Amino acid sequence: MLRVGSEYNTELQKLVLQIKKAVEAELLPVIEQEAPNYTADAWPERVQAVLDRLRLMFMMPGFNAMATAVAAKFVRSTLAFADRKNKSFGIEVFNGESTKLNNYLRAATIQNADLIKSIPAKYLNDVANTVQTNMRIGLRPSEIAKSLTEKYGIAQRHAKFIARDQAAKVNGEITKQRQLDAGFVAFRWLDADDSRVRHRHREIANADIGMGKGVYLWSDLPMGEEGVPIQPGSTYNCRCVSRPVRTSVINATIAQRKKQLQSA
Repeated sequence: MLRVGSEYNTELQKLVLQIKKAVEAELLPVIEQEAPNYTADAWPERVQAVLDRLRLMFMMPGFNAMATAVAAKFVRSTLAFADRKNKSFGIEVFNGESTKLNNYLRAATIQNADLIKSIPAKYLNDVANTVQTNMRIGLRPSEIAKSLTEKYGIAQRHAKFIARDQAAKVNGEITKQRQLDAGFVAFRWLDADDSRVRHRHREIANADIGMGKGVYLWSDLPMGEEGVPIQPGSTYNCRCVSRPVRTSVINATIAQRKKQLQSA
């Protein structure tokens, strides 16, 4: 899963760098030229015109097509990863997807394309606020450029967040649907078994609600820290996974416990 998320992050970081280079090429020279006019009324219009042009650049059909292509590649790579994992758990994955899975894959592609489009929108809004505020108080162009470098770092971290968050979420949802399609109504919650595992997730993995350690029904998920149902991968940076559990195993566990209670 780390590889899929890393590859997605690489694509998003390319976009962030592209925006940075456009800001440096289009906006910084205008700031330099307008520095003597900070106290005049003309510079805001010229700066705003550049910002509008930059925003338009990342709203063109070509950019939208690129966002969709990157999103689709990411979703398909995640599907391939999830299928390899499911096969290792004994689930036979046939060619093609169920209607529910196909619908989810389309929805995930649309959502991630929108998230990709949000990167330049957020980045350029931050740039605009920084430039306009700092020019208004009379900062030198070099100081404004330094502030924009900080905005670049924020945009990089935002893109990384999207990649890691979506890699876990999309993998978790695909895995869930593959298991349900194969007839598995329950799963065993497995954590990453290290010091970075959330306390609540470790509790969930170790709890026994009557079907075996860490076993839950997909239709009755455990509650997370915020009191809402969660599944492996549904919360940010979650590295937990779901292993399918056969109904016969659950029934045998329940029957054995009933027998133990009756004989106690």
